[in-house]
Parts: sequence; C-alpha cells; structure tokens
Amino acid sequence: MNRHPLPPDDSWESDAVWKLLDQAPPVAAGPRFAADTVRAARLAGTPRAWWQRVFSPIPLVGLSATAAAVAIAVLSLTPSPSHTPPPIAANNDEAFAGIQELAEAEVLSAAVDNLDRFTDTELVSLIGL
Repeated sequence: MNRHPLPPDDSWESDAVWKLLDQAPPVAAGPRFAADTVRAARLAGTPRAWWQRVFSPIPLVGLSATAAAVAIAVLSLTPSPSHTPPPIAANNDEAFAGIQELAEAEVLSAAVDNLDRFTDTELVSLIGL
C-alpha cells in the first residue's frame, strides 16, 4: 500500500486541495443570484398541473406503444377468409397410437428424474408389469 504519510500539521488547512483553493481568485455572485435561487426553490416545491403530467412525452410514448401493440394483436388474431382447417385423418387410431407412445415415454422420463415422488406401486404400473 503506497500511502504518503500525513504532513506534521494534521489540520484541514494543510491539505493540498485547500491550498489550491486558497490560490483561486474569488468569484462574485451575479446581481440576480438571490432572486433566481428563491424562484428555483419555490418552483421545485410546487407540483405540476394535471395536463402537464398527461401530455408529457413519457406517457405519450407509452400510450402510443400500447396502441400499436393492441393494433398488431388484433390484426394478427383475426382469421383471414382464405384460411381453411386442415383435413381430418381418416384413421384416428393410428394417429392417437403415436401420441400415446410419446406421452408414455415422457411420463417414464419424468418418473426416472423424480423417483422419490412415486411409490413402488405407481412405478410398476408405469412400467406395465
């Protein structure tokens, strides 16, 4: 740790920053400094009018973004007149058999991941013995 030891005089006046500030020329306040400060303090304490809060840019951006999202949702969810439903399969047993096999495989996979949540009877019934 590279720290320079403090000068023998430990007071704040011996600090390098204070020495530099002592060398700076003084700056006089402008003629309206007090009036401007009092005016800024009074305006900071008063709430804005309701119409200023409603018509400020931030609520208008949110309102326009919401309106655009609603318009896009309505346009995308309305069905087009040329949309026709897919044809129904003639043999439903074959289609459901594949879905049943997939569902059983998923249940067995979930059972392997969470063996402690199933009883022995439930596991035997899942395997199908």
